[in-house]
Amino acid sequence: MRLLARAFVSLVSLGLLFACATEPTKPSGSTTPSPSDEPAPSEVDAGGETPSPKSGLEWPNTESFATSDPWIAQHHDALTKMRPRVLAINFDNDDKTRKNFKTHVNQLIAALAEGSRYHGYGDPAATPFLEYEVSKWIDLADATPPAGWTHKYSTAVPVNCASKAFYNFDYAALFNATFATHFGAPLCDLFAKGDVHEVWIHMNGDPDPITCEDGTAANVGLAEILESKPVYDAKGVKKSPAEWRPCAGNGCLEQREASAFEACGRSVRVLYINSTRGPGCALHSAGHGYEWMAGSGAVPELTPRFHSFANLDLDKKHGLPFADWYACDAPDCISFDGNNALTWKARNKTGTIAKYDQACGNVHFAPNSRAHYDENDTEVLSSCEHYGMKDGANGADAQEPFSRAKYARYEKLAPDCGGAWQVYWRQSFPGLGNKATDAKGKPLRNWWPYLFY
Repeated sequence: MRLLARAFVSLVSLGLLFACATEPTKPSGSTTPSPSDEPAPSEVDAGGETPSPKSGLEWPNTESFATSDPWIAQHHDALTKMRPRVLAINFDNDDKTRKNFKTHVNQLIAALAEGSRYHGYGDPAATPFLEYEVSKWIDLADATPPAGWTHKYSTAVPVNCASKAFYNFDYAALFNATFATHFGAPLCDLFAKGDVHEVWIHMNGDPDPITCEDGTAANVGLAEILESKPVYDAKGVKKSPAEWRPCAGNGCLEQREASAFEACGRSVRVLYINSTRGPGCALHSAGHGYEWMAGSGAVPELTPRFHSFANLDLDKKHGLPFADWYACDAPDCISFDGNNALTWKARNKTGTIAKYDQACGNVHFAPNSRAHYDENDTEVLSSCEHYGMKDGANGADAQEPFSRAKYARYEKLAPDCGGAWQVYWRQSFPGLGNKATDAKGKPLRNWWPYLFY
């Protein structure tokens, strides 16, 4: 299993991480898998058939309605639309932001839909593949907070004061009887019936610690996104007996939470939406979720292809001592020398790449980024819009100049946390009706159904 290689970066200090959400770090001596430390799954020969957009299959349907249903993998290439159902939960108590609950959720739905339009930036006829729907709106804000309660989040927020994870929000509590009453049924039952495919939590990023029963203080922190996913073989069949990847979100679930997620017997994903920020920040978090899901090894056919697309194979492609630019630990990590060469420095080392020939990039690093979250007007070459097309010289993917002008059109849709780049990046994924192929000439399948394997 190979997750994203990244050094921990203080997003708070950069003004880009919403308070109360945390990106994981691998502490010294941790047994948590590190992206750079583990070998990538080998290239597999399980490429899909050329997608058939005219087949018109949608999911969920009367035959298949739950995540991880074998039907999804069996009909992957015939799917033309997925309408995932969301359980949207509000824990925000602040009158100024609580009122944005439905607005924020609907804004994120719109951004995810736009991002799933394959090459939508150049094809006005491209249709959204992902059309999320809210199946349940659950507002757990306090009608009247108890005396002395000064937090901007609800008293209903579950907190695990004994957590050893990088978050203190008690994700396992979402599966207990108390929340079953709030939801109308146990959460695993909702997943099994296809009433819910993802959980989105809307909460104020209040940094004020809560006082635990033993008198200690704990920050009520959530991860940006967490997921547990069953493991598939090279042919897209779930392994038996079941194997799980508790690190298919942005970081790894603590064992207690992992057990609660796995008890549902299918993929369970929980996303955090900060009520004080806009849709771009939630889209950023969901992007990390895709990175970690693709790199978790849960779906072996996806991992090497996604790593190639997202510039997560720098060690193999260019011999760097790390797999990706998440290793950057300085604001001047990358200096471009022309439009296809660069000098880098990270982890007390430095080097050059004379012929970068990059693909598209990842959540933190657009093709021309010089450091984490850097957006600028410098033009560099990228094959974002040609990934897998083999339409350039000598059968390579064609490259063209890239700068932030490429995604400026999406600034209004997702204006914060690099959301506009996120929309463009997603539209560059091999999607519905793509004609891309991998290094062995196998057709690249639509990457969106993998989310619900």
